[in-house]
Parts: sequence; structure tokens; C-alpha cells
Amino acid sequence: MMLRAAALGISLSTVLAVSAQNPVVQAVLDAMRIDSMMVYVNELTGEVPIDLGAGPETIVSRHKNNAGNALSQAWLERKLTQFGYTPTVQMWSSSGKNILVTKPGTVPGAYPMILGAHYDAMPGGNVAAPAADDNGSGVAALLEAARVLHDVQFEHTIIFALWDEEEQGLVGSAYQAAGLASNDELLRGVINMDAIAWDGNGDKRARVHVRPVGNSFEIGDTLFAVKAHYDIDLDLVLTNPGATYSDHASFWNEGYGAVLVIEDFGNDGNPYYHTPNDRVEYFDVPYFEKLAKLAVGGLATLAVPVEVPQGVEQMTIAPLFRLSAYPNPTEASSTLWVETTEHNRVRIALVDALGHEVALMHEGLLAPGKQAFRIPLEGVAPGTYAVVLDRPGHREVVRVVRTP
Repeated sequence: MMLRAAALGISLSTVLAVSAQNPVVQAVLDAMRIDSMMVYVNELTGEVPIDLGAGPETIVSRHKNNAGNALSQAWLERKLTQFGYTPTVQMWSSSGKNILVTKPGTVPGAYPMILGAHYDAMPGGNVAAPAADDNGSGVAALLEAARVLHDVQFEHTIIFALWDEEEQGLVGSAYQAAGLASNDELLRGVINMDAIAWDGNGDKRARVHVRPVGNSFEIGDTLFAVKAHYDIDLDLVLTNPGATYSDHASFWNEGYGAVLVIEDFGNDGNPYYHTPNDRVEYFDVPYFEKLAKLAVGGLATLAVPVEVPQGVEQMTIAPLFRLSAYPNPTEASSTLWVETTEHNRVRIALVDALGHEVALMHEGLLAPGKQAFRIPLEGVAPGTYAVVLDRPGHREVVRVVRTP
């Protein structure tokens, strides 16, 4: 099996497992609203009617053979359009539809991150299938992610994927994953949210499922780092080898790195799973909010927010240095040019997007004039870095972009 995860040069765990918060990620988490997510899930599960222009309608069931599934598809497209996106639809049958939104990144060629959830439902037949936990919860979290991330810039493209016919054997996600693989497209990774609102025993336990496929372990490590850095109060457990009963497995089958974010499904299973009673009233709402923030925080971290790196504050004094980098962007090394008019004792370092020092480039006396320093970008992951020049009381920063 070909491993199709993006070649990162250094592991994501090395890049991300640092004791620092990213202010953009924190702002994203602060912007998420549990009341908005509850509105989405109440509409999606038929607790309250929706109106697509023809008067009030109720989504009674999202099973593939029920008319409510097509109604939910139209509602999802309407919501994403209201958030400012242009959804696209992947169809493999007259009824099977994935609903996708692509949010372009700022770095050309940087590999996309996928945040996904299935929207179809069980049970089938002539009964209600509200499917609030499985998987109205994941869909609501995805919609809230799409809302709050619309105006936030990331280096990597983000794909929001709403998959259909998961309950019939991961059909929708398999269709998307196979299409990507057939074109030899690479991914930064996939985060799948499925059933994230039930905590029957109140122990706050949740699971991240991984397998040794692509960079799945590194994506999992990132989620654990997000939990720690942003104080998300969960008892998070790693499951390896992870289960294959949800849409992340479609990407494993094609060699892509992927994880599943889910409640403690095996040990504290929702007793209303796949029944007409899988309803919003049984949600543990604070737990739902935490798991949603975990997944969205992982997405935002892996997509790499466009900002001056954490911990690289500008201390503004009269300019003592002129910094420039060329070539920039670059596929390999670049050169830093530093111009100054007096002797200075300085420290010059390459810093990644989370404020972690990648390399020390110079430490010592800097003579007047113009000097060149090699920026060691070989072997590091594609993305935005900063070259930071420090002397007591003064700091200068120049961004450099390492392209794939």
C-alpha cells in the first residue's frame, strides 16, 4: 500500500509538541459557540423545523432511503453558503452526495487538511432517525468550524467534508479518498469526527483512534498537544490499532494519515445508538463542546495559522538592522542578508510557526556593513518560518516560506 501522507521532513510531533499556545488557535477556540452548535444539531435532527424557502419543514430521518436525507443535503449546502463558501457536491449515485468546501491556503502547493463528518443516519425504515449523537454532533462541530475559520488565513488548504452513506459501509468517504488517491494527491492529514456528545458516566473520557498509516500517529500527537496547550478538560485516550468502523478508515485504506475523534464508544456506549431515541436531549453538552474544540484546535494547528510565530514579539526601537531573505519562497535553502551601521552582539535563529527554535544561525559580534547567512531550510516541513535577530532590547523578524 502506498503511503500518501505528505512528506514532512521532520515529524509533526517534533514540530507541534511544544509547551506553547498559538494565539490564532486560541482565538479560534474562543470564537466557537456551543449555542450555535446546538442550534445546528436541533435543526438537523428534526427537533425544530427548517425553512429553505418553501415554508417550515422537518428533517425526520437522514437515512439514505428517506426523503429527509436530500432535505438535509440542501440544508447543509444552505448553511455553508450562508457562511460565505461555495459548496461542491460529489455524486456517485442519484442520491449519494458528499458536500465539500475548500478553503484555500496561502502557501502554493501546501498539502490540504481535511476535517470531516458523516451526515447520514440510522435506523432505516419508516421510523424517525434523528441521529443526534451519531452523527449530528460531528456535523454541528464541522459547521461551527467552517463558520469561525472563514476569515482566518492558514498556510495549508482546508477541506470541510460532509460524507454521505457512512452507515452503508463508508461509501461517501471511500469515494472521496479513492478519487484523491487516483490522482496521486497528497494530504496533510484527515480528522474525522463521529459521535462526540455522549458521556454517560461523566468521566470525560474520549478517544483518538490511530493506526500506523501515513502520519496518523503525528496527527494524534497533535491532538494530545492541543488538549494540553489549550486546557481542554478531557480524559483523552489513544487507541492503537484504531477501529475501522468510521470514515477515517477510508483514508487509511488509501495510505493517507487520518484519525478518528470519538466518545468512549466501546466502554461507555450510547444506549440510543442507531435508534429513534438518539436525540439531542441526551447530549452531555459541556463534553460535546470540549470534543468539538479538540478536533477544531487540531485542524487549526495542523493547517498552520498565518501569523508572526508565537513568542516572536516585535520590540520597536529605532531601526538598527535591515533584514531580507532571498530566494523567498524557496524549495531548499535561502540566504539572510543583514545590514547594520555599527557593531552589535546579536543572536540569529530560525524559528517555526509555534515559536520552536529550529536552528541557531549566528551568535556573536556583527560588524558594520552587509553580511550574508545561510538559512537552513533543507529537511524541514513546508511552511512559514521566521528568522529572528535579537540583541538586548531589540528584535527584528523576517518571514521565510519553505515550499514543498
